[in-house]
Amino acid sequence: LSSGRANPKTIQDKVLVGYQGWFTCAGDGEPIYPGHHGWLHWTDGIISQGGRPNVDLWPDTSEYTPSELFPLPGLNMADGEPALVFSSRHPKTVRRHFHWMALHGVDGAFLQRFAGQCDVEMGNEGIRRVRDEIGERVREAAEAEGRVFAIMYDVSGVSPDRIQRVLEQDWIHLLRDQRILDSPNYLRENERPVVVFWGFGFNDRNHTPELVRSIAAFFRSSTPGGIYLMAGVPGHWRTSTSDADRNPGFVNMWTEVFDAISPWTVGRYGNEADADRWGEERVKADADYLRRIAEETGKKVDYIPVVLPGRSGYNLSKGKWGLNDIKRNGGRFLWKQIYNARRAGVRTIYGAMWDEYDEGTVFMPVVPRSSQLPVHPDFNFIALDVDGCDLPSDWYMRIAGFAAEGFHGDRVLMETFPVKELQDYWSTRPHYEDVGAQTHTSGAGQAYHAWQGVETGGANDDAPPPYSIEDPHLHHSPDGRPLSMPVPSSTLPTASPSQAHPPRPTTASPQPVGGHVSSLYHPPTGRPQGPYAAPYSPPSGWGGGHGHGHVDFSAPMPAPEHYAYPNQSNPPPMGPHLPHRYGSPSAPPIHPHSHSSYASLPGPSSPPPPPLPARGYLSFASVPVPFFFLVLTCYSLLPSIGDCMVLN
Repeated sequence: LSSGRANPKTIQDKVLVGYQGWFTCAGDGEPIYPGHHGWLHWTDGIISQGGRPNVDLWPDTSEYTPSELFPLPGLNMADGEPALVFSSRHPKTVRRHFHWMALHGVDGAFLQRFAGQCDVEMGNEGIRRVRDEIGERVREAAEAEGRVFAIMYDVSGVSPDRIQRVLEQDWIHLLRDQRILDSPNYLRENERPVVVFWGFGFNDRNHTPELVRSIAAFFRSSTPGGIYLMAGVPGHWRTSTSDADRNPGFVNMWTEVFDAISPWTVGRYGNEADADRWGEERVKADADYLRRIAEETGKKVDYIPVVLPGRSGYNLSKGKWGLNDIKRNGGRFLWKQIYNARRAGVRTIYGAMWDEYDEGTVFMPVVPRSSQLPVHPDFNFIALDVDGCDLPSDWYMRIAGFAAEGFHGDRVLMETFPVKELQDYWSTRPHYEDVGAQTHTSGAGQAYHAWQGVETGGANDDAPPPYSIEDPHLHHSPDGRPLSMPVPSSTLPTASPSQAHPPRPTTASPQPVGGHVSSLYHPPTGRPQGPYAAPYSPPSGWGGGHGHGHVDFSAPMPAPEHYAYPNQSNPPPMGPHLPHRYGSPSAPPIHPHSHSSYASLPGPSSPPPPPLPARGYLSFASVPVPFFFLVLTCYSLLPSIGDCMVLN
């Protein structure tokens, strides 16, 4: 398996994730303005003073050091201890988040840069200073951990008559003052730095194709050596329906102006069956359309679809979204999207998002059990066992890492959810080879391996490798000390949705990031989101996350075509994310007398998956042939895997 540093010279053959980096805490640095309470995105204000949390899924912070954790006022755990969260401003914490990317083989991140927070002419110097500070931490972490990064501008919340001026001024600021392109780890394609515009062309945002063309022309002319522009577009960009602006001029503009298209899919489908339909009618059709454009015009446009683990934004939306409304189903929902993208010939995917605790699309660690949640009479939170699955907190980072091996060309990704391989993630790393699946992966990883051979003579010795099978002590922590790899424990039965689990063994210690970890792997958690209480607020609200400032929770959204949304009388709002500020009163508690019980929540909407079929040849490079056939025979006779398998 390939290891070492991600290739910063191409966007091809990668698993990239979004990184919001927007969680701040009181005491983590200079506030955005004098007198500000310091809390951003974890809450919409101090809970003990009437604020409310913005997250449903609760982060697992067991691997953070004491210096990285901050008590959240007004929120306690079941034992009375204060609930602890992290800050995205802490250098060690950002380094930790990128260390997890390296540990799992995820190539890097699109750092979200919110245009509304960069408008210094409107009095936002303080919040831009914080965004610049977090950008510096991301650059340092990417360089130290061998990951790539690129800027993704989110244009939500800025009026069409100001957006061009704001983006142009901020890009010059990043080029000249922040010197962002001086980083050797800034992502490039054909030597051109990658920059993403997210949020143009959505319905009711009143952008025009001409405006987008003008902004793109400025970025191309002002960036030394040119630029590779990627557009984060509506899910229905090609047909100008549903979430897309009805102006037909957008369709041609996307392919004429941009080098890559990335349709937003959060909230566009809600279960595996709908993800399959989306994969056929959108992902495959979009990819085929762009191939035809390339054949007819010679203009190549890359296609980078979005995949998400699930969603839960009840607290963030003040009850307008359901708790656990897009079920993760133990990872099967995410895997369905990954496989459909690979089957369509996609070479790179965008995972939304690495640290998105607010909307519940997070990949980073979440507490496994409901017994590990904070307790509050007015607010409810959920753990990974909400769907009846007993999973380790790093489960979704494992899925991302397993997918990355496929996109790097190190394994063939099969349609069947690889539950056994994910359970054994930190011990054996089998390769599954299936001749019939080769049609979906021809050329996979060619850019990565070509670069690896040129840069390192066929070997990548510079740390950090995602893992090592041969020697568990070859993986090193950010401070240079060995990090012992976890040893998997036995498989446990599927968890009952109402079962109260005892706390899972943790590996928390006061040592620095990457210090010695016990044999039971229990990674930490990530980052939530919330409103920015800044002195200036645009009329449409802060654009603090893809589309936050443009969602009306009171108005039902027409369902995109025929896609269904489980457990909801109306589909979720069309805006990809939620607004920063809400005027509605506090929502009543969902389970006022059972804060960590899921007994009354609906069960998984999807039926149990079929038994794992035989997957072809199971091979290890150094395994003798007789033993190989013995393993193959035993594997083919394994009983059916249930709906959720367990690694404790």
